[in-house]
Amino acid sequence: MRALVVANGEPPSRALLTELAGQAGLIVGADGGAGKALAAGISVDAVVGDLDSAGVGLRSALPEGAFHLRDDVNSTDLQKAISFCIEQGCDAIDIVAAGGGRADHALANLAVLVLFRGGPLLRIVDDEFEVELVQELVTIDSPPGTVVSLVAIGACSGITTTGLRWNLDGASLSFSPRGVHNEVAAPPATVTVAEGDLLLFRGRWIEKHA
Repeated sequence: MRALVVANGEPPSRALLTELAGQAGLIVGADGGAGKALAAGISVDAVVGDLDSAGVGLRSALPEGAFHLRDDVNSTDLQKAISFCIEQGCDAIDIVAAGGGRADHALANLAVLVLFRGGPLLRIVDDEFEVELVQELVTIDSPPGTVVSLVAIGACSGITTTGLRWNLDGASLSFSPRGVHNEVAAPPATVTVAEGDLLLFRGRWIEKHA
């Protein structure tokens, strides 16, 4: 089952949120993220977190049974919401409203892709990018010109790509801008990594060249 988790950052467009909600069998608000969903006309099945952002308006809009208090101070509301989805048997989870606002929150939200390595397929999605962790091999079946960026979280080695405008062959990357702004040239493109945590940013637009 695919889940949609709405975090408490800057929400995507209503069109994208509606599209992803239509693909989800479970919709979860990470604490105040539930309010972002309701404001866009998307109902949620559960609100998970420490519930410090679940105000009176949100409480009155949903049944009491929809609220799941998890007050572990060593995990974020987004982590708690993802764990809840896993407990419900979800094998794919789309995360929205994970960026914008505080930079520390945005970076920490990207880190959940690494934290849940080996679990369900996680994607952070906004109107510009879909972000996922490269686990051995990722195939990018997107049209030519689709923007692709690779960002290493720490040291990564054995990175090989095919089908991109600028390919890598057994390369190493560190946390740096080096892998930013490539693009699909001959789909399907592929990305493999032997060691390390490598994030793939798959653009939702086509790069136009003069």
